[in-house]
Amino acid sequence: MTRSVVAGLGFKHIAYAHPSVSGEVLHLYLDGDGQPWLRGRYIARDPTPKRSLALALAGLDTEADAVYLGRPCYLGLSAEPNCKEAMWTSARYSEALVRSMATAAQRIIVARGAKHVRLIGYSGGGSLAMLMLAYMDSVEAVITVAANLDTNAWTDYHHYLALSDSLNPINSRFPQGIRYWHYAGSDDNNVPYQQLSAFVARHGGESQVLAGFDHHCCWREHWPDLLSTALGLGSGD
Repeated sequence: MTRSVVAGLGFKHIAYAHPSVSGEVLHLYLDGDGQPWLRGRYIARDPTPKRSLALALAGLDTEADAVYLGRPCYLGLSAEPNCKEAMWTSARYSEALVRSMATAAQRIIVARGAKHVRLIGYSGGGSLAMLMLAYMDSVEAVITVAANLDTNAWTDYHHYLALSDSLNPINSRFPQGIRYWHYAGSDDNNVPYQQLSAFVARHGGESQVLAGFDHHCCWREHWPDLLSTALGLGSGD
């Protein structure tokens, strides 16, 4: 996959994609929060994850043209003018960041000639995927993986500082006519599956809790089958 810089709205974004456009169907992968804090006490200078699960999943995707869209201030961009520490802490899901993600996504959609767009978000990337729908009109499906879709419940569960400058997906309204599929792991101690159940009870969509999976294992190992299941293309494991 090749690296490029995509303009958002007030922010730059790093994207990784296969060099050739491979059809009218585009899968946009969105990553988690990375490491905004060090040892739970100090704000990181660069929140980029050491290992990107979302990027790994994009590399395994053979169903469509797959592009990994990075978050503002991540992947070496933390020193950019608008990148303040709040952008990966309290404001990590702020309207400004969500709008910039949506703008960058639309640029990628146009550049690659996509007509069918699916957003796939891991962890905090799932939060962003749901929030971006308010600023996009070309999405036909959203797939979330171990996503924190109620950020207040998530911070309360961990006794973290509240994401006071962020939007909370569970309090949003979502378009009809989009396929929503949410995965959670039964052993996930970061985002407990009960939080997903509460989100689906309020907003609907399809969901599946996978036995033995946690926040990191075993999404990569089973991704082709899980993706096919979420897209309605196969039965999965």
